[in-house]
Amino acid sequence: MLYVGMDISSKSFVVHAVDERKRVVLKTEIAASRESLRWLIGQLGPQPKLFVFEAGNQLKWVADTLGKQDGVSLHVVHPNEVKWISTSSGKTDKVDAKKLAELARGDLLPRKVHLVEGEVRQLRELISARTQLMRKRVSMMNTLRGYLKQEGVRLGEKFFARADWKERLEKTRLSQTLKLILRAFHPSIEALTASEHELDQRISDIKNAKTELLETIPSIGVLSSRTIVAALDDAKRFENRKAVAKYGALTPTIYQSGDTVQLGRINRDGRHEVRRVLLQCAHLLTRMKSPAARPLRLFYERIARRQGKKKALVALARKLLTVAYGVLKSESPYDPMKLLPQAA
Repeated sequence: MLYVGMDISSKSFVVHAVDERKRVVLKTEIAASRESLRWLIGQLGPQPKLFVFEAGNQLKWVADTLGKQDGVSLHVVHPNEVKWISTSSGKTDKVDAKKLAELARGDLLPRKVHLVEGEVRQLRELISARTQLMRKRVSMMNTLRGYLKQEGVRLGEKFFARADWKERLEKTRLSQTLKLILRAFHPSIEALTASEHELDQRISDIKNAKTELLETIPSIGVLSSRTIVAALDDAKRFENRKAVAKYGALTPTIYQSGDTVQLGRINRDGRHEVRRVLLQCAHLLTRMKSPAARPLRLFYERIARRQGKKKALVALARKLLTVAYGVLKSESPYDPMKLLPQAA
């Protein structure tokens, strides 16, 4: 077995390969291309090879190219789980590649990044693109709010959700300069909104048994169900509910020293889009009165009485994620009766 560590950058890949006896087989730098990766496979010979590299924005095509080669297996690690490499002294691309190869040889690598394919990969890419568009649109709207505040005009929280927001701004008493600025922003905001709607439609068109199961859970709709499916993919890959909650960035950080254990803020190392969408679902659920929502609402109210509404909302979002995990793992629709003993 050969253990191949790669440090990936936009223009080139630094490669360090060792065998089972820690002998260096190859040290080189190749261009960031499919042809170079195929050349590298040929140079390493016919023996089995384990490639190790950090997840990044080139993960998709690199994993796809290497995964099609005979005798090649992959271990993609999350950058957060090898932070010691980036903080160690003498950090260079060559050192990074060498350390990854040696960790692989010693069976000391952190857990793999889960690689997704097919519809799940499409969903992840579509949801990520939609998030970027939404952030740019909201940023532009906030910029407009800032300009308007300079002239003493404050907009309501949901002002831009109104269909006639442009007309209302036109009728507002403003300086000619500010009106010109507003008109310059309008086309960009409208274009971003239209692009978001287009992606929303494509996301909605992707449906399967998993999304249908998730939509039986109160407050989980079309977008939230697909966000969860895109993140979890195969629910059975998680050991338990705690692992799922951590993956969804909905568990508190823990500080322990001796007999002292302190819980801190929510851990943000997981999938941010899951936390964001489930917090929105939790907000909606607190206002739902249906029998199906009752056990989850009682769960929220019980925690809110003890720890306040903010912590209760995060706890409810975490509960929704673990319920979604249970539904996907059992392949059975949501059953509120299973939650009543815990929520009472």
